[in-house]
Amino acid sequence: MIDSGKIKELSKQAEGLSVLYVEDDVHLQRNTLKLLSRFFEKIDTASNGKEGIEKYSNGAYDIVITDIRMPVMNGIEMAAQIREINPAQPIIVTSAHDESQFLIELINLNVSSFVLKPIDASKIIDVLRDIVDKIWVNRYEHDYKRLLEEAVKDKTRELSDVIDVATSLGNELMQRLVAASEQKDTDTGSHIVRIGLYAEHLAREMGMTEDFISSIAFGAQLHDIGKIGIKDSILLKSGPLTAEEFDTMKSHTEIGAKILSGSKYARIQMAEAIARCHHEKWDGTGYPRGLTGTDIPLEARIVIICDQYDALAMKRPYKQALEHKEVVRIITEGDGRTMPQHFDPEVLNIFAKVSDNFMQIYGKNNTAGL
Repeated sequence: MIDSGKIKELSKQAEGLSVLYVEDDVHLQRNTLKLLSRFFEKIDTASNGKEGIEKYSNGAYDIVITDIRMPVMNGIEMAAQIREINPAQPIIVTSAHDESQFLIELINLNVSSFVLKPIDASKIIDVLRDIVDKIWVNRYEHDYKRLLEEAVKDKTRELSDVIDVATSLGNELMQRLVAASEQKDTDTGSHIVRIGLYAEHLAREMGMTEDFISSIAFGAQLHDIGKIGIKDSILLKSGPLTAEEFDTMKSHTEIGAKILSGSKYARIQMAEAIARCHHEKWDGTGYPRGLTGTDIPLEARIVIICDQYDALAMKRPYKQALEHKEVVRIITEGDGRTMPQHFDPEVLNIFAKVSDNFMQIYGKNNTAGL
């Protein structure tokens, strides 16, 4: 006798699931169909493997039940083709004999279960219950993974939006902070923009990584942040500075580094190094520490040429603007005050090759005009 509890449980579990039943024995097919109809609403039948494949190809089934020995195409061949279409398809194989010769093929096909004929109702119900349980578990796992992936995508988008806002806010705050220092100068902020663009271009031409390039484009704009701490009477003086005034002016490097010090972010750390070392010279004649050669951070070795180009090219309270060719000549050949040995030879060589691009950057980002 079939356990009524199992029937009720399977009827509830099998709701909404579909079955393809392939059997050439008409009498057995009719009887088994009556049993299956107690649990499944949709059941399609076929009398051989070829017909079964045709029906399977035209529709999706949750469970396939098939005999082995059938005309035209046997159940093993049909199961193999189904596996090619859907490797995860639950398949129950039935047979009236001990099909030991098919055992290896059945194992390789990873069939869900093997049921001997005549089909015992209690046995097939147990097999179906087990398969139906696995179907729902797999669906729940799939739905859970899908929902989890969607949730992760949503959170990623939200995080990306937050990062974008934070980045934009950070960049704006940086620009405003630097603009505050530039208000004490005569170039209304264009100088800092150009330095960032020069440094970005030069770093790219040197074959630096994208991370380095984006970091120096950011940090270079903070090179003179320390000017916030310099008196207007010194910063805007139209005549030459006294030795004492020049010492005060030089302190903007350490003031800037102090403002930027202590950050855990690599970009700010690079900006700190630039602020402190962008007046250090390759031959050791720079300030504030008189560093030489590669003891000077590479980012500062790049920025010093950018800063020197712009300082010579633009008009200052104490000097007139110079033409591009004259600026390049002074940097590459020297004029007594600015000398080639002040610069990293490799950086200087790249600058000489791409200096015309500096002129273009200057022209496009010069609020005072050329």
